Amino acid sequence: MTGASTGSLSVWRLLCPLARVHDFLTRLTFWVAMAAVAYLTGVLAWEVMARYALRQPSGWAPDTAALAFGLATFLAAPTLSKEGGHADMRLVVDALPAPAAAWLRRFTLLLACAVCWLAAWFGYNELLRVYQRGVMVIAVTPIPKWWLMSAIVYSLISMGLHFLRHFLVSFRDAAANAGRGGEFS
Repeated sequence: MTGASTGSLSVWRLLCPLARVHDFLTRLTFWVAMAAVAYLTGVLAWEVMARYALRQPSGWAPDTAALAFGLATFLAAPTLSKEGGHADMRLVVDALPAPAAAWLRRFTLLLACAVCWLAAWFGYNELLRVYQRGVMVIAVTPIPKWWLMSAIVYSLISMGLHFLRHFLVSFRDAAANAGRGGEFS
């Protein structure tokens, strides 16, 4: 085994456990997103009944439902980028010869990673601002805005990491993957 391949192998051995932790967090936040959807469904059903059957609408239900909707959206998004369920316009890529298509795909993965991380940077700065100022969602029920901003920033960082992982894996062929002891993507 050459020194370069040994170094490459050790990098993969380091990255695989980190990828498993990232996958665990992605699964965990997806379950939280599903719980938010269940909450959203229940609270909106309650609000319809309270408003039309009991004639006593609540003030808190629409506010907390809006937060649950945002959490469900942003906590489920990393799973979509991990599984390839994100929007993917493949018309041009599929029309190219295989080598050019692979490089265009890699470019778009890197671009998606960069855009996610740039947006996360802006989101993080906004998160710090709303946290330090104690900004609340303008509604009947005051809810700290940083709760939702935290989910947005996490989502963007995680999606960028999934795009980066897809990019890195695009260079690995099946023969070189044998015996690695774990999948990176």
